[in-house]
Amino acid sequence: MVKEVSGKTVGEWIDHWVILEAKALLHSSSLSIQEISDRLNFANQSFFGKYFKHYTGLSPKEYRSKR
Repeated sequence: MVKEVSGKTVGEWIDHWVILEAKALLHSSSLSIQEISDRLNFANQSFFGKYFKHYTGLSPKEYRSKR
């Protein structure tokens, strides 16, 4: 039902929210990338980095340095 209404699956909406939250934390906080990874419930920082880069084209460190 969600996909019929929005064009996105529930999983895609969750990914979208997670990336928005990660971007906000990278942009406006002094939390380390490890702390952000933990806060967003990733198993480890490496997986968070791969996930973030998959959706943004940048590593979390690269994204933060471009702000």
